[in-house]
Amino acid sequence: MSETASDQRAPVTATIRLGADFEHPISVVWSAFADTGQRVQWGVPEGEDMVCDIDEFRPGGAIRARCGSRGVLEFVSTGQYCSLEPERHIVTTETLTKDDEILSTAIITWTLTAIPTGTRVELVDQVVSFVGEGMVDGHRNGHDICLRQLGEFLSS
Repeated sequence: MSETASDQRAPVTATIRLGADFEHPISVVWSAFADTGQRVQWGVPEGEDMVCDIDEFRPGGAIRARCGSRGVLEFVSTGQYCSLEPERHIVTTETLTKDDEILSTAIITWTLTAIPTGTRVELVDQVVSFVGEGMVDGHRNGHDICLRQLGEFLSS
């Protein structure tokens, strides 16, 4: 039996906005993003792993990472650095797949702003999920965890 349009799920879209303040100068926070080795330490939830196969941290540069359960890395994230302005912002695209099925596509913007106590990081994720609302929740929860872990990483 062939799949019809009515059998397919409609894409779910959302704009996720999160932010956090860190008691560290912008140069330190920026380095945690710009250095792949640092980013893989705080960029995935505890108990999971991430391996960056490609990380061309420059405007137009590609990024490809495998992430997920330790030893399995069931998700593949591919994208591009659309815009980088050192110590100011990072704009990336990200398409997340599992077993060659596209789960979501997003445009993610990280903005860094100096504040009297350190650095404010604001994140906007404009996400399209092809597998339902759960993937949108996964983006939100994942970013929330990343921001918390970034703070812990910077303070360690």
